[in-house]
Amino acid sequence: MIKPMFFFLAGTVLLNITAGIAQALRPETKVIFASAAIPGWGQFLNKDQDKGEIMLWAESAIWLLYSGFYRYGVFQTNDALLFARRYANANIKIKSEKYFRALERYNSAEEYNIAIRREARALYPNDPQAQLNYFYNNGYFGDSVWTWKSESLRFRYWDQRRKAKQAFTRASFCIGASLLNRVISIIDCYYFSFNKLSRVNFRTSLNKTELGIEYRF
Repeated sequence: MIKPMFFFLAGTVLLNITAGIAQALRPETKVIFASAAIPGWGQFLNKDQDKGEIMLWAESAIWLLYSGFYRYGVFQTNDALLFARRYANANIKIKSEKYFRALERYNSAEEYNIAIRREARALYPNDPQAQLNYFYNNGYFGDSVWTWKSESLRFRYWDQRRKAKQAFTRASFCIGASLLNRVISIIDCYYFSFNKLSRVNFRTSLNKTELGIEYRF
């Protein structure tokens, strides 16, 4: 999951580049670049303040949601690590998703290693040395072993990890929503706000909750 700070820095760079490019462009192209950088900016350039404010508020809400989901996912991930350390004596210094998935599925490293032995025999039925190499390359030993104090504790760890994954997935959806907001802003600016010959237009209102489409004959 990409961190919010990355988006802030990338957005700042994009805004500066877009502002510089827009100065040398024709008006119709300028509003497209403006809308791609910040949804609603193109509407402001087209003197369509109501739509601009709606899209700008929508973009702000999207990124507030992204930040909330992302932070919640980080908190749940960290809580799960501390939980595994306390109740399974897991080595949380290991930076491996495979290791933390194994903690979800197996009550102990010994149980996990037994499964690895079975995999080794299935993969290399006639090669004992290959079986041994596979076992030592994929098993967990020494300071990487763990043992859950109870199966219910392992399920609680799994649930914390599940909540973290859901939060990160929802944060990813927010990124998609932000891209969609830009596409809508660009289409509105070029085809409906800038193109005066267009006979189809979006209608919005800040005085009352209203979003419609009007067709001029």
